[in-house]
Amino acid sequence: MSVATEVQGDQSGELCVARVPLFRGLTRTQQLEVAGFARTVRLDAIEQVYAAGSNVSQLMAVHTGKVKISRTSLAGHEQLIRVLGPGDFIGESAFLTGATPEHAAEALEYTELCVFRHADLSRLVEKHPSIGLQMLQGVSQRLDDTEARLATVISGNVSSRLADYLLSLPAKPGNDAAVHVTLPLAKKDIASLMSTTPESLSRQLRKLTDAGVISQQDRGQVTILDVTALSALSTLAKTG
Repeated sequence: MSVATEVQGDQSGELCVARVPLFRGLTRTQQLEVAGFARTVRLDAIEQVYAAGSNVSQLMAVHTGKVKISRTSLAGHEQLIRVLGPGDFIGESAFLTGATPEHAAEALEYTELCVFRHADLSRLVEKHPSIGLQMLQGVSQRLDDTEARLATVISGNVSSRLADYLLSLPAKPGNDAAVHVTLPLAKKDIASLMSTTPESLSRQLRKLTDAGVISQQDRGQVTILDVTALSALSTLAKTG
C-alpha cells in the first residue's frame, strides 16, 4: 500500500517533531509550526512503506515502531541495510538529489510515521536553514556508518562482527559484572545485517555460549557473562 493512500491527519505531530533530530534545534514555537505540515501514516507489521524505485516525494520520520531498510540482489536475496526506530527518518536523500531509492522500506511492527511532502519541506528548509544542515549531517553520518560496516565485513570474521554487534546493543547491568541485552531483530535479520547466513550466526552464538562468554535465554535475551573477552573479540572486527 503506498504512502500517499495512507496519509491521514496528524494528531501527534508535535510529539513526533520534538523527537526527530532534524527539528530539535528549533524553538518550541517553530516546532509547532513545523508540526502543522506533518501527516501521520499508520502501518501494520510487514506492511510496505515503499518499494525500490518508487517515486518517494516525502520525508518520513518514525514516531513509534521500527522500519526495515533493505535491498534485494539480482539473485533474489534480501540484504538488510539498517533498521530505523523512533526519531530516525528516511526520504532525505530523494529530497536532496531527486533520485529514486534503490532500497525498500517495510514496517517490522505496528509503526506510525510522521510524513512531510518535499514541497512543504523545501519551504521549511528555506525558512529554517538549520533543518537542511541537520539533514546533511544525518546523510554524512550514514555514509560514515556504511564505511565502518564495510570495513568490518572486509576485515573481520563472523565471530568478531557478532561480538561487535552484541556490544553495540543497549545493555542493562546484571550480577557479577554481567550485562543483559535484547536482540532487537529476528536472527535472520541480524545475520543479514552482518552480511552472513542465519546458520553461521547460530553457530557463532553457540560457540560464544559454549565458551562461557554469553548465555542465551528465550525471547532474544542474551546475557554477556565475560565483557572483557567479548570486547577483545570485537577488536578483531576493527583491526582485522
